[in-house]
Amino acid sequence: MEIYPVEQSHVPAECFRPTLQQRSITVRYIWGDLVDAWAAQDSDTVDEIWDDVISDLDSDYNAYAHISSVGIGA
Repeated sequence: MEIYPVEQSHVPAECFRPTLQQRSITVRYIWGDLVDAWAAQDSDTVDEIWDDVISDLDSDYNAYAHISSVGIGA
């Protein structure tokens, strides 16, 4: 899974984070649950899975709580 940070052109200067970069993480352990939740449009389960995924990023967890897009490839 590729994680792209929020586009920050409209973020106030005091909140701007210039060091955010695209991140990649393996999500095989929750892949089936994620696809099922996405297909069912179950946003609560997708949010729970997302919280689990970003907690595995270790550093800068909060920087990826809100993002602009996620690329999922199989």
